[in-house]
Amino acid sequence: MSELVLEVRNLSLAYGATLAVKSISFEAFEDEILAIVGPNGAGKSTLLEAVAGLHMAREGSIAFKGRSLTGTSVFRRRLMGIVLVPQDENIFPGMTVRENLEMGAFRTRRGNVKQKLQYVFDLFPRLKERERQMANTLSGGERRMLAIGMGVTGEAQLYLIDEPSVGLAPRIVTKVLESLKTLQRDTARPIVVAEQNTKVLHVAQRLLGMEAGERRFFKSVGSLSQERLKELYLGLCEREREA
Repeated sequence: MSELVLEVRNLSLAYGATLAVKSISFEAFEDEILAIVGPNGAGKSTLLEAVAGLHMAREGSIAFKGRSLTGTSVFRRRLMGIVLVPQDENIFPGMTVRENLEMGAFRTRRGNVKQKLQYVFDLFPRLKERERQMANTLSGGERRMLAIGMGVTGEAQLYLIDEPSVGLAPRIVTKVLESLKTLQRDTARPIVVAEQNTKVLHVAQRLLGMEAGERRFFKSVGSLSQERLKELYLGLCEREREA
């Protein structure tokens, strides 16, 4: 039985009087990629940010490896190994690729940094080619790779990756998502990825479907019809009662 790493129960988040996330529950295990899917405005990014500590819950709880995260700061969660890779502002643009990766390794024992760097360069050979290049000169896809690589050098225990496909060419989307699959397999660390691109169905084991801040379903990829998923991606999903 794989280890339960993340447990979210009845989580509600609000912006002022508006509920952005409404009583969401789910869990993530060490041996899986969990995709949070749904249309724009579904609350996917807000949910990831809440796990990382950027938003305070109005109701509900978040636990990491059995430990409640209530009152735990963003920095403390990062020290615990919870790594958020947001869509934007996810790297240090005024540093080189290698310097970014070394910055990500601030919690890693010195003797392990070289090994982690080599793994990142094996996973993303393009970063090796640009090792001494300034990060602000990288393409969008390369920046996503670098941000994920910083989590690797930082010995992430849980990856929270927000919309990695946004603005990328289809072949780069495939490369980034396949790299997540390899990363999860090699490290046995759970990856929770918010994504609208249907290519995520080829790498995820389970799906958390959201619309308008609410959970629509939480099931394995194979148990949902393609028609049902297309409805969700298009934002046409109706409320589904779960047994």
